[in-house]
Parts: sequence; structure tokens; C-alpha cells
Amino acid sequence: MGFSVDTLIFETSDKRLRERWQVYRGRLLSGLFVDSVGRTTIIPTANNQQTMAKKVDIAYTYDREQGHAGLSAELNISDPKYIGKEATFVIRRFVKVKDSRPVNDSTDLFKHKFTVRSGTETIRIPPHVLKERPFGYNGSEISIRCFGKLTINDKLIRKDTSTEKDLPTVSIKKPRVTRSAKKLIDPKDVFSFTKNLMAIPAHNKLATLGLLVVGLVAIVVNMMIGIHDELSPRYATYLYSQVDSDGEYSSPIVKALFGCGGVGAAIWFTIRRQLRKYMTFRFRPIAGLIDRKTEHIVGDLIQGVSRTDLKDVTLRIVACNLEKGKYVRGSGSNRRTVSFSVPNRGVLLYSKEVKLIPKNHPVEQHFQDPISFEPMFKALYPPNNVSKSHGLFVYWEVQLIHNEFVDQELKGDAAQFKVDDFFPA
Repeated sequence: MGFSVDTLIFETSDKRLRERWQVYRGRLLSGLFVDSVGRTTIIPTANNQQTMAKKVDIAYTYDREQGHAGLSAELNISDPKYIGKEATFVIRRFVKVKDSRPVNDSTDLFKHKFTVRSGTETIRIPPHVLKERPFGYNGSEISIRCFGKLTINDKLIRKDTSTEKDLPTVSIKKPRVTRSAKKLIDPKDVFSFTKNLMAIPAHNKLATLGLLVVGLVAIVVNMMIGIHDELSPRYATYLYSQVDSDGEYSSPIVKALFGCGGVGAAIWFTIRRQLRKYMTFRFRPIAGLIDRKTEHIVGDLIQGVSRTDLKDVTLRIVACNLEKGKYVRGSGSNRRTVSFSVPNRGVLLYSKEVKLIPKNHPVEQHFQDPISFEPMFKALYPPNNVSKSHGLFVYWEVQLIHNEFVDQELKGDAAQFKVDDFFPA
């Protein structure tokens, strides 16, 4: 039978013992215990952990005369018990995904290991940290922080003592953008499959028809396997198990439907690539970096020739910020990590409609207008990413939109932009 010390003490008839236990118990809960010879001991408890945490702090100082090399971190470690302990200080850029099942990511811009020798440690932050001009960001799908974190390897109770503090970052204010970035970057593609098929070369026609046949056969066979595995005993399934990794029931038909969706999407994506072969369309080389003052003739950025007449065609140049990250979906054997890329703050840099572009005629000759990228630098945030899959990116593309044929698009290289020009002057 279980019992507590409180129960055992208060069931005794000794009044003096009960009074002494009340005093002793109060000292334990407060974390303070005085023994019989007057020595005081601090006992780590939930009530005094916050007080202990305040004994470790970070303060930043900045010397403007030294520019990017002028940032220092002063680490205040006031408790003498940390003397001689190993410690680590890092400057970290952290991307938090705003989802109930997020996959966050981070990267360390600077890391310094040391042994605590005194109550104050001063760390000089390398110039490359400020050269990257770190800034905080709070978007619809992700948020980004850049902070310093001090960790002392004392392993008290469950984990090491640590504290963190945001880096003094650049404050960026951008104008409000009301345009729908998704509709701008990914406009609805309306086209005639028959007309498009007749306009592409013979070998692309055969490839397209072959893909349709292969896709249809793959989907039918996959569904037949799913139905078989649903109706068969567990030991007789072909491909789809009737239980997941947790041992719970999982429908093979549902798995087959997901498989058909994946096959169908892959086949359709490949078919669209074949249907774009009615013309050639590519970038021309762009010399040097593009900044706020750069102007180009649109026709100098692109080149292309169509195998058929293009009527009522529109050329657009668009840009946006992309919020990228990952989250987890499903459970058991269906558990998967999903990547997302959400456009934000869409900017239309150029748009022109042409009534007719004759076949075999250079497309670029119909777009001899100047274009400035200054609106993009004013509206978009600078790139702020920790990896290829997480962070804030700058994206731009050229779109050739036609209602009878699959739209053409050229994805531009954001590395050609001068990053400093995204920041306020």
C-alpha cells in the first residue's frame, strides 16, 4: 500500500514532530534548507528554477566605427558554480513552420566553445554574421528568427542550463501588397489539348500518346491490385498491406487511390512538358547583377520561335517572395513529410498582349519595351533562408500565356539580383 511522508507525519500523535515537519517541508518547497550546524543549501526545485535561469544572460554591444566587425556578445554568468564548466555560444538562424505538425530547420552562423573562467565572457562576433544582414520575418506560413544562445554543460536535473536572446537585427518595412501572389505566379492554364497536340512535332505526339496509354494502364493495374489486397486475407496481399506500422488496420484501396493520384500527377506533368514543344522559349544571358537602377529591353531577356501562329498572346514578367518549409502528414505506414512553397507579395513587373506572332517569327521582336526591376526591390523582402527547403526566397519568372496552347514559363535566377538593394537605403 502506498503512502506519503505527509500522511505518515500527520497521523502521529506527536504535536512537536508535526510542527517541525511543517517548517522542514516549507524549506524544501522553497529550495532552502538549513542543517543542524547552520549551513545553508539551495535545493533545485520548480519554485527556484526561474531564479537560477536569470543568473545566465546575454547582452549585445555594437561599435559603429568598426562596421560589420563591431558586434560583441557579453555573456553574464553570475553564479560561481558554473566556473570551470564547458559552455557553447551560437548565433542561430531558425525557421519555424506555422503548422500543427511542423518540420522546423535552422543553421548556425557562428559557434564558439569555451570554458567558463569568470562571471563575464565577451565574444566578438565575426564580420560575416552582420554582412548577411540578418532580419526577423513573420509570414503566413513561416517565421524566422536570428538569435544568440548560450548553453552551459552542467546537466542540472534534466538538461543543460541555457538562455537565448534575439540578435539586434535590421528592421525592414515594406509597402502593403494586395495582389494575389498565387494567381499571379500560377495563373489558370486554359488550352485545347487537340490543337496543342497537332502543333507539336511528330515524335512529341507519339511520346504524348504513349504517356497517356502508360498512365491509363498503370492506374487500372494499380486499382486492381488495391481491390485484390482489400478483399484478400492479410497473408495473400500483393502490394498493399492491410495494417500500418502501428499494427492498426489500413485500407489497401485508400493506399491504391493515393498511388493512382501520384501516378496521374507525374504522367500529366510529363505530358504538359511534351505539349510545350509547339515552340522554343528560353532566356538570353544576362550580364552582371540586376539592381534597383537596372533597366533592360524585354526582348533582350528572352528568345523563342513558334511552329504555329500565336494569337492574342500575353507576355508577363512577375516576381514574389516564396515561403518554404515542411510539415508531417499521415500516420503509421502513411506518415510522410510534405514540402511546401507558398508565394507571397506578388509583383507584376511587365505585361503586354500581342494580337499575332506569326509562326517561325522571333518572339522577342514583339517585346521591345524597357523593364525596370525597381518595383520588385521595393515590394519584396530580401532572401532569408537556412537551407534549400526552409526560409524566405525571392522568385521571378517570365510567362507566355495563350488560351489555345499550354503556357510557357521561364524561371529566373534570383542569384542575379543585388541583395543589398532589397533593404531600405
